[in-house]
Amino acid sequence: MEINVVKLKEYGKHCSVLYVEDDEIIRDQTKDFIGRFFTDIVTAVDGKEGLDKYISRDFDIVITDINMPNMNGIEMIRAIKERNDEQIVLVTSAHNDSEYLIELVNLEVMRFVLKPFNNKQFIIMLYKIVEELNQKMEHKKLQHQVVTISKKAQMIVDHIDVGIVLLTDNVISMANQAFLKFCGFDSFETLQLELPEIGVLFEEANGYISASSNASLIEQLNTLDKSQHIIKIVQDNKTKKYQINSTKIEDEESYILSFSDVTLMHNQFNLDPNTKLNNKRFTFEKIDVLKQNSAMLDIIIIRIKNYNNITQWYGKDDAVATEIDFAQTIEAIQTLKMENSFLGHIGENKFLILPFEENFQELVESLKSIQVNATNLNKEHLDSDVDFNLSTRVRAIKVDTSSSINQMEVEIFNEFDTL
Repeated sequence: MEINVVKLKEYGKHCSVLYVEDDEIIRDQTKDFIGRFFTDIVTAVDGKEGLDKYISRDFDIVITDINMPNMNGIEMIRAIKERNDEQIVLVTSAHNDSEYLIELVNLEVMRFVLKPFNNKQFIIMLYKIVEELNQKMEHKKLQHQVVTISKKAQMIVDHIDVGIVLLTDNVISMANQAFLKFCGFDSFETLQLELPEIGVLFEEANGYISASSNASLIEQLNTLDKSQHIIKIVQDNKTKKYQINSTKIEDEESYILSFSDVTLMHNQFNLDPNTKLNNKRFTFEKIDVLKQNSAMLDIIIIRIKNYNNITQWYGKDDAVATEIDFAQTIEAIQTLKMENSFLGHIGENKFLILPFEENFQELVESLKSIQVNATNLNKEHLDSDVDFNLSTRVRAIKVDTSSSINQMEVEIFNEFDTL
């Protein structure tokens, strides 16, 4: 993602930030870093002090750690949300804070930055937040103009990056350029003709909105919690996720819908914590989407032969380290040979690739050449009964998509057992 630092600083000088962190060194270093973009920064050493300062004035952004004395970040966020449920919160989290993710999601906190900070990712997150704040401000200014569907309003909303559409009596009556791009149309007239029901774009999946008609979409947006206003679509063989925000226009049966890309944020929940590859749940969600359009699905399965012997001799930590190194090698080859393919880690010593292309034999051969790196094998093992022939096992299989996703999962795991 391209970051316009000038725009970030321009937006940032109008934003106020409350930063809560108990570690003095991290607090000072981070304040200096974000001070490059924000001029109004207030710090607090724990959740209690943070809440006191929040009560005393308004803040556009709250950035907070989780584990802190006196009052932790979860408790502070809950108290803040009771006062302002739309408060933007960015959580700075360590890997061992993952137990709090469900509670944070329930609090509608969907923005996270892992410690230690990656400056580029941190800047991207800050940029998206200030851009969202700016867009919200612009959106409020534009709502009354959008109602009239005037040419002036159309010109203005076309400059907004977030997709916006107006439904009047469940019929699309206006859409900005960002929404046309989102749908894949070059004109509003084509959109009206070929996409009368927005929901045909949405992929069916558990936990996501699926709507057969615009009326059904509006009904779900009115009844579901805001945290559930998420849809999935497939663009260029990649699954994207969007948050839908809806506003009803007073005294009319009209709704303004905006579609914000939350793929990056959601994907943080879809990665295996060790290998950082797509996890089992997300991988089978992807397979469930692909099976809708194909009778047979090509899948490349990969594992390490005799992997369990590493655990037996060296313990779990060395086995995991070997698996991480193996995952990185697979990912490097996949990126080089077939970047658009999908790589998943669906369990211990179980990797698969969805190639998306018919000619993938070169990729298979390259994967077969991987040399497994298991460190510190010593001579006593050469005289043992344990087989340390750690080699790569790769096979291309075809899976019948007429089966249920659960049956396909069983079939894929059975293939691993014979590999």
